[in-house]
Amino acid sequence: MSYTGRSKKGIKSLQWGISLSIIGALVVLLAGYGYQWGWWHFRLGFQMIPWATGTTVVGGLITTFGFIRAKKTKTTLTVLGTISVIIALGALFNIGYWYLEVEKGYPPIHDITTDIQNPPAFVAIAPLRADAPNPVEYAGIETAMSQQSYYGDLSGIESNLPYDEAFDKALATVDEMPWTLVETNKEEGRIEAYEKLAWFGFIDDVVIRVDTTNTGSIIDIRSKSRIGRGDLGVNYKRIEAFKNAFKK
Repeated sequence: MSYTGRSKKGIKSLQWGISLSIIGALVVLLAGYGYQWGWWHFRLGFQMIPWATGTTVVGGLITTFGFIRAKKTKTTLTVLGTISVIIALGALFNIGYWYLEVEKGYPPIHDITTDIQNPPAFVAIAPLRADAPNPVEYAGIETAMSQQSYYGDLSGIESNLPYDEAFDKALATVDEMPWTLVETNKEEGRIEAYEKLAWFGFIDDVVIRVDTTNTGSIIDIRSKSRIGRGDLGVNYKRIEAFKNAFKK
């Protein structure tokens, strides 16, 4: 296949754009997995993301420009160029999603519970958090006030099920979640688990408390991050996901 001067410049743009998009995407992925593998601190990983994302988007734009200038391209280059543009669009979507999440103004807290007066306590998970920057104890009154101010009156699950059935259903619901079960104690009405998030591998812990009421049972949930000041609503969403699954 022969190319005119215009097409040759287009091919060159395609090659550069494809390279930038792929390199940028790989760096974005490595930002998180590199932290998991102990290559760098998570803060450095966070700093890598905007630069790598920008590189990916620029690569996609250059690729698009290359497609316009190069009227005809080899099949391999066309496929790689298409992938490059798709990656760039994915990067733009990712930027937009997180921008909207940040704009929601989540409070800088990482410990969410359905009972701020008497939060369920971590027992079996406590040793697992020994080296975690965020202590196992409840974050305190300021966190409780921030939670109430932003999330409203987040409450536990009131059920007419007797205690044994409510506990068994709560445990079955935990099994449905993407969590790792740590311990169950039916006598104390306690279930503990954690979720390891993909990419950076951050771990958030969950404790569920089942108790009796005059009309049946109440299930309270607490979710807390091991690292980080704010959670962009992750712990609240986890609690809501559990509540929705339980009520099915």
